[in-house]
Amino acid sequence: MLLVFGAIIDIPLIVGGFLLMFRFRKKLAIAILRVKLPPLALYLILSVPLIIFEEQIDCMPAWCGMVAIPPTLPFLLIEILALGGIVLWRHAKNVLRVTLVYSIFGVFWEIFLGGLVGAPLVVIAVLAPYVGVSYAFVSMLPLTVLIEGKTIREAGKTSLPAPISGAASALP
Repeated sequence: MLLVFGAIIDIPLIVGGFLLMFRFRKKLAIAILRVKLPPLALYLILSVPLIIFEEQIDCMPAWCGMVAIPPTLPFLLIEILALGGIVLWRHAKNVLRVTLVYSIFGVFWEIFLGGLVGAPLVVIAVLAPYVGVSYAFVSMLPLTVLIEGKTIREAGKTSLPAPISGAASALP
C-alpha cells in the first residue's frame, strides 16, 4: 500500500471524507434515491467513484499514478455486489453494524491476502484502523442508499394508493 500524497494529505482525505459521509449519510442517501433507479443499481453506481477515489489514494506500487481506473475495480465491485446481496438476503437494517463488519473483514483481507501481507506486526497495528476506515469509506454511503431505498420501496408497497377523485363516486 502506497499513499499518493503522503500521510499528511491522504489520511485526512479518507478519514475526513468518511466523517462527512457518516454525518450526512441519511440526507445524501435520500438525495441520491431521487434518481429513479433500483436501490441495488444506485448502490453499485455509487460504489464506483468511491472505490476509484480510495484506490487512487491507497494504491499499489505496480500501477500507482499510471492508470486512471485501478485494475482492482472489477474485483472490488464483485466484493461490493456480494456485500449488497448479503444485506438484501439477510434483510439488514443497521447500516453502521454492516459497515463495521465489512471493515473488520477488510482489515483481515488486507492482512492475509492484500497490501499488508508480510508486514511487521507493528505496521499492521498502526495501519489496521486506517484500513478499516478505508473499507468503511467505500461502503457506508452505498449501503445507506441500498438499505434506505429498500425500506422506502417496502413502505411504498404496503401503503394503499390514494383514491382518484371522482372514481369513488362512480362505484355502486
